Amino acid sequence: MNTELLRTFLEVSKTRHFGKAAENLYLTQSAVSFRIRQLEETLGVKLFMRQRNNILLTPSGERLVVHAENILASWQLALQDIGVSEARSLQLTLGSTANLWDTFLQSILPQLAVSFPGLYMRTEINTSQDLIRSLLGGRLDIAVILDPPKISELAASRIGRIELVLCTNKADTQLLNIPEIGHIFVDWGTAFNLQQAKLFHDPVAPVLHTAQSHIALEFLLSHGGAAFLPKPLIQPHLENGRLFLIPEIESINRDVYAVHTRDSDRALELAPIIEMLESI
Repeated sequence: MNTELLRTFLEVSKTRHFGKAAENLYLTQSAVSFRIRQLEETLGVKLFMRQRNNILLTPSGERLVVHAENILASWQLALQDIGVSEARSLQLTLGSTANLWDTFLQSILPQLAVSFPGLYMRTEINTSQDLIRSLLGGRLDIAVILDPPKISELAASRIGRIELVLCTNKADTQLLNIPEIGHIFVDWGTAFNLQQAKLFHDPVAPVLHTAQSHIALEFLLSHGGAAFLPKPLIQPHLENGRLFLIPEIESINRDVYAVHTRDSDRALELAPIIEMLESI
């Protein structure tokens, strides 16, 4: 199987436009069309259909998307595995959600590099659900998330805690003022999101919904509103008077977990890394 055919198929399925896919892949539109025909002939099925000037996936095309993504991900891992220098004796594929990379994991990567001189690292940003699928599929070694799943094949180790506080750019703001000034919804996991929703008597449509705390912080500072953010992240702005806490709402602590497969072939290799993450 030519992986470029699958890459082209995924780009067309994403853009739903042969011309845009060609631009993104730096190809001519005729080359993209030719690759799709080649893939259809190889598989013996139609992958796309035109309907009212729109390109849609056929049922076979819909089913191929997941397989194509898995094949390309596995192929990329194989290339990295083979191409790693012999001096790099240990490889680690570490995944997490966007908000945890922002506020928790970035500072840990250099510590891992220092503690494990032969370590080769690859990172991934995705949703918790996709990270768990990657773990179970063997494409990820460790997923750092907030809500570990109860799956027998997976083990979870608590490696830290994030203190979340409700803050705003206006002094003397109360909880009842948030619908007026704007609620900035930051995704801190299912359990926290349910708890956050219960704060308001009536549903409040957020002025911004994001999974990245730095995006929420920049929006809060420049536009205004209220958001749950990690206290260490906003501490400088509390001290210089640009942000304020809403005192009637206590801070909420969220445990952070490193999730990994329980009985994988690499369990012994990963054990020292897990131990270090726990100690940090």
